[in-house]
Amino acid sequence: MKREIFSALILVLLLSGCGLKTTPSLDPQSRLFLSQVKYIITSREKKEFLSLKTPQERKKFIEEFWKARDPDPSTPENEFKEAYMRRLAAADRLFREGSLPGWETDRGMVYILLGPPSERYVQPMANHPQYKGYEIWVYPNLGFRVLFVDRIGTGHYEILWEQASAAFIDALNSASRAFKNFGRVGLFNFTVKPRVAEDALVLELELPPKKLSYTKEKGVFYARVKVEVSGTAGGEKVRVSREYKLPMKEGKLPPVALRLPLRPGQYDLKVKVKDLVGGVVSVKKVKFNLKEE
Repeated sequence: MKREIFSALILVLLLSGCGLKTTPSLDPQSRLFLSQVKYIITSREKKEFLSLKTPQERKKFIEEFWKARDPDPSTPENEFKEAYMRRLAAADRLFREGSLPGWETDRGMVYILLGPPSERYVQPMANHPQYKGYEIWVYPNLGFRVLFVDRIGTGHYEILWEQASAAFIDALNSASRAFKNFGRVGLFNFTVKPRVAEDALVLELELPPKKLSYTKEKGVFYARVKVEVSGTAGGEKVRVSREYKLPMKEGKLPPVALRLPLRPGQYDLKVKVKDLVGGVVSVKKVKFNLKEE
């Protein structure tokens, strides 16, 4: 119980740091932007944004903010922004409390960070001495449930922190960290070396160990990455995707080798690497010509 309360305080402090501490000089668009991205903006980015002097500077910052999180800059769509704004709109539609946007509420926060629950029990008129209504959200795949209560019958629901499990709090903290990195392109660099091996073309990737996130199993740190290659090889379309679990040894990661069809001609490829632990994405374009022997 002490651990749960302590973790809850950490979470409250973490999320309160994402709250609005704006000045009256901020224009309405800038205030709305900060309100909507409170779960994905880093403290450094927020500090930089608040230091800008004009709406024009802040507008440019907003453009670059979303551009930095575009998982595929070669397309006109920004999949990360579109997915996040859809979840934001759903939270506002489902959990708006009077003039308070849905994404600013406790239910909206959990919905945005963890997604919709598998089961949701709603009791707006509870016969309980401490609160007038409640909701129970169940996340069986994560191993916990969340209790929201309306203490005085006004329709304002808050998390009942004294009954929050450590698993729930850890999941919220992990999701908050992942959201702040997810989809951000160019945060780590990697090298791609093509080579011919028997009847296949092998793309060998070397990943920077200090830029990735890790899990620890039996004393060994592992990076988990997903490599996606798409484009054309010898005039024909190619798309290959594979996940890797890479052990850290002496501060280094083993190279990743991905096999592609061996075809003479021009290779025009897009290589995308996603850190499955930290959520960071990096993309690189590779072009070369393979001559027929």
